[in-house]
Amino acid sequence: MGTVTWHAAKVHPDRCPHQMVLGMYANFVQARALYEFFYSTGNRDDARAEDFAPKWRPVTRRRASRLYSNYMAGGRPANKRVFHLVYNRSVHAGGSGHEGNDHIKKKVLEFAKDLRQLTEEFIKCVQPHFRAIVQSALDSALQEAKSTAVGYGVTNPI
Repeated sequence: MGTVTWHAAKVHPDRCPHQMVLGMYANFVQARALYEFFYSTGNRDDARAEDFAPKWRPVTRRRASRLYSNYMAGGRPANKRVFHLVYNRSVHAGGSGHEGNDHIKKKVLEFAKDLRQLTEEFIKCVQPHFRAIVQSALDSALQEAKSTAVGYGVTNPI
């Protein structure tokens, strides 16, 4: 939903000038939680993908996604610009400049697409008795994105 809100603000910037930032930050928070679920191990207090799919090893099976590695991992732009108070925040944009295509603020839709792909991979690996629940969660999220897009009068970018 954050991604669609961000997209709608780009399509209709006159409707709500701060909507893009709201959608972007909602996207980053959701992305960080999901990336940690998929890529982190250990800390038995947190739910992890491997708890539901013991053979799930995205980091060893394939490298962590470029987006996660470049923008969400510890010490990377999302942590330095969004989740922690640091000096020189503008230095931690993840890109070549404030308006560069590699700036974190230009990666919102890419995060959503990357996480959808990871979730679809995860569904294939999850233990059979969890598969319907995980598929339902993905379907619900996609339906919410579709409904949000309809509400904003934009095409669904996801």
